Amino acid sequence: MIHFPAAVTNPEASLDEISVNEQPPVEPPPAPEADALPFRRPADYYSTPGTTLRPLFPRWVPAGCGWASLVFVVVLFVAGALAPRSGSFLDWLFGKMQDDMTSHFARDVTPDQKAAFATEMKTMRAAASMGKLKLEKTQSFLHVATEVDSDEKIDHAEADKLIAALRDVNRSVK
Repeated sequence: MIHFPAAVTNPEASLDEISVNEQPPVEPPPAPEADALPFRRPADYYSTPGTTLRPLFPRWVPAGCGWASLVFVVVLFVAGALAPRSGSFLDWLFGKMQDDMTSHFARDVTPDQKAAFATEMKTMRAAASMGKLKLEKTQSFLHVATEVDSDEKIDHAEADKLIAALRDVNRSVK
């Protein structure tokens, strides 16, 4: 029902007689009580005022992870700087590569090629153990090895290319 002021219904009424019948604002219904969960939902976390928020992680977690990552980066950098001098790691790496590539030789690779490959790899592994390999020549060999062994089959022509790359590395030993 709409209530009109007295001035609208009675034009001769004075201002004192006019009263506006305003309805009080309707209170919203109370919010439903939250379920008792063992964790805080993201919506609850972000809707709570900032002063009552408890951090999701203790204060030491970001600092601890930051320090751990810094130590890891420094150790990785030092290991990378010492890797060329640590021939045992390179010897092991080239041994794994040799085993992998030998198993990928096709039937048309001759026993002479297999023997030449094994001899050249042995020479390169010995140079790696002594720390006498030149980095740029080793990288060119690794590029050729990746290119040749990408299909996991090394045929007669690819074996010759691989042996030539190994001989190039072995000629450049310090």
